Amino acid sequence: MKYAGVMLSGMGEQDLLAVPSVAFFASRQCPGSAIRAGMDWALVQARARRVVIGGFHSPLEQSVLQLLLTARSPVVAVLARAMAGVRLQPAWKTAIAEGRMTVVSATAETLRLTNELAARRNERVARLAGSIVIAHASAGGELARQSASWMQRGLPITRLVDA
Repeated sequence: MKYAGVMLSGMGEQDLLAVPSVAFFASRQCPGSAIRAGMDWALVQARARRVVIGGFHSPLEQSVLQLLLTARSPVVAVLARAMAGVRLQPAWKTAIAEGRMTVVSATAETLRLTNELAARRNERVARLAGSIVIAHASAGGELARQSASWMQRGLPITRLVDA
C-alpha cells in the first residue's frame, strides 16, 4: 500500500491511514514539564478520538501510546524495522483486532534499531501526518535537527514546551 508517497507494509485498520492524523514526538529525555504537557495533550486527543501517529519509541511516546490504547483511541504505529518477525504486545493485538490500530513499516530492513533507522522512521511519520506535535526536542539532538528541517519545509509543527 502507498500513502503520502510512502510504500508501507503492515497490519490493522488501514483506513486509519486515510484519516487526517497528528504525529507525536518526544526526545528520549524530557523535563517534567514536557511529560506533563505530553500526557495532557494525549488525553485531549483520546477524548476527541483523533488519530495519533508515531514511532512510539521514547519513554514519553510509549506513555502516550499506552494512554491512547487504554482510552480506546485510534493509533498508527510506524516501525523503524520490517514487519517480518515483529512480536506485538497484547494491547496492540487487541487494538488491531478491534479496528483502532494500524502498525506499519516502510522498510524491509530487520536490523536492530539505530539512530539512522529511527530518523528515517520519524521522516516517514512526519510525511504521513497532517500535523506534528513535539512535546520536547533535546537541544542538539536528532529530533531538534529533524524538526528544524520540517519547519523549513513548511510542515505544521506545535511545540508543547519551549526548548
